[in-house]
Amino acid sequence: MESKSIYQELDRDALVQTFSKLLDRVSPQILLSLNDERLKKRVRRVMATELLWTTPNDLTPEEIEMFNTVVEGRWEK
Repeated sequence: MESKSIYQELDRDALVQTFSKLLDRVSPQILLSLNDERLKKRVRRVMATELLWTTPNDLTPEEIEMFNTVVEGRWEK
């Protein structure tokens, strides 16, 4: 069974554009000094932010309210 990554739902073109904008603001020396794990961590953080930014676009109004409630910490089990 092949597991599907949550990141596969991201728009690749939008993600490339996001990384391009971010890379324009960072010096190459900073990126080159990062080890693989630190670089992966930063890339995952950007992808997670992009995913959270686009998630509400696919939700119904009720789901948006539930999402906002959970994010704001008001959700009770």
